[in-house]
Amino acid sequence: MISWIQNHLIRHGRWIFLTLLAVIIVAFVFTIGNTPGCTSNQSAYTQQHFYGYDLNSPHEMRIVGEKVSLSAMLNTGRPIQNESHFQAQLTSRIAKLHLADAIGMPAPNARTLEHYIKTRAAFRGPEGQFSRDAYTRFVDMIESNPRISQGLLVTVLEEDYQLDQINRVLAGPGYVLPSEALAQTQRNETFLKLTTAAIGYTDFHPEITSDEAALQAYYTANRDRYEIPERIRASYLIFPTHQYREQVLAPDEASLRAHFIANRARFVAAYEADRSDPQVPEVDRPESEPSPVTFEDVRAAVATELITEAAQRLANQAAQDFAYTLYRKEIKLDTAAFHELLASADLELIEIAPYTAKEVAHQALPAKLLESAFLLSESRYFSDAYALEDGFGVLIYTGRIAPKIPEFEAVAAIVRTDYTAEEKRRQFSAAGERLSNELKLKLDAGIPFVDAAEALDLTVTAHAGFKVSEPPRTLSQAALQQAQGMSSGELSPMLTSGDRGIFVYVEEKNVPEIAADDEMLMQSQDFLKRYASYISSNALVSELIARGFEQQNAAAERNEP
Repeated sequence: MISWIQNHLIRHGRWIFLTLLAVIIVAFVFTIGNTPGCTSNQSAYTQQHFYGYDLNSPHEMRIVGEKVSLSAMLNTGRPIQNESHFQAQLTSRIAKLHLADAIGMPAPNARTLEHYIKTRAAFRGPEGQFSRDAYTRFVDMIESNPRISQGLLVTVLEEDYQLDQINRVLAGPGYVLPSEALAQTQRNETFLKLTTAAIGYTDFHPEITSDEAALQAYYTANRDRYEIPERIRASYLIFPTHQYREQVLAPDEASLRAHFIANRARFVAAYEADRSDPQVPEVDRPESEPSPVTFEDVRAAVATELITEAAQRLANQAAQDFAYTLYRKEIKLDTAAFHELLASADLELIEIAPYTAKEVAHQALPAKLLESAFLLSESRYFSDAYALEDGFGVLIYTGRIAPKIPEFEAVAAIVRTDYTAEEKRRQFSAAGERLSNELKLKLDAGIPFVDAAEALDLTVTAHAGFKVSEPPRTLSQAALQQAQGMSSGELSPMLTSGDRGIFVYVEEKNVPEIAADDEMLMQSQDFLKRYASYISSNALVSELIARGFEQQNAAAERNEP
């Protein structure tokens, strides 16, 4: 018999995912391929089949994306924060489910699914064990949203179970040589006592002469560095929200009260913040406890917000209708019909300064609006409608400025800065070689390292003895890595770490003997086995994904759907 978990899951699972998306899951943009639209070049869209899915289909990718996001919440207790990780999880899920289907991996039965649910991180209590209260809170927190796809949670849990079985098969037992575990253990248990000497890059001020001939030579050798990339020429049309407010009918009482109830916390917080404004004189503030905020207190704010939202929808619709008119009537740019349409809508083109792809993020206009221009052309020169600060806008593409390399005179100041910085780095490296040689000479003469380094005005830091697995926080990772390959009494060349050049001197190094039954050796063997399994699994999945794309490319070359 299906337990209370299945009953509760089937009864409430349908509410889960949309709330997760709305509250805690990061929204990601699918960037695998092009998608069609009336304001983009239709010919740019091609299907990209990958194990039965079209990666260029927003609808199909939305479904898989919902599964990936929900799976992350169930298995880790937190949403995916990195878009590249999200994309990798998406293709990996498709490929491994294809493999599960190909080998006939069975779905879990009711009892197996019940046990599997109890292992999910989202349903664990404070002690790390399955908690009925944690499960109930998780479901009850989100069960009030009716827009979740029916059965999605059960589907994700069943698929995740199959994926876990596939992962175990792909990972294998994990093979490791005894010598590898021994070397790992010896590295971790090695005792080191180091002294470092540093020279600061910011305190290094060499004499640099940057005459005209040197700058010209540097510019000639690095001309490509100063190339101005392709730039977009464009203008945009704005459909301001305020122009549509007069078209909005005053909201009725039912709409006002419904909007207030749905957003009560926000309206109350805003009203209380205004009421407790420190700029209000003390004499004007009520002496007693403030009364609870009622609907009547915020009626005006509720009405204003409803009217603004309606005006925004009208502005959005007007912008979309304008773009669609250009598309439907095939109106060419800068023709009489184009200017008549602008005049009839009381619109004026606002020119945008030419910009490159890298400059998009630094513009005042929304990045998505500006980025849309790179997908446009003379035949399809208008974008979709995009939200602006006070309304919606449509971008009008007018052309491209080809990449060019400016003359030396136009970038002379930049060339001088680059030349100076590179010359300083070169001289800093040369100074490091010189100091290294001087330190070695002093050490060979029997002078202690600390005295030798201080005589050369280097900043000396002596580190207490430590095991490699427990390095001091003040020791840079570069110095630690270098020291592991050195012997006692050996001096390193200058290492660049952050804004410093560092010399590492090994005062003492002791590599221990490790017994065959040493506990640390057993732990190293276990870790390396798990790591080998992880690498093996990842390699096989990567090959599976690569083959999926190879099959798609081969089919595309044969013009197969």
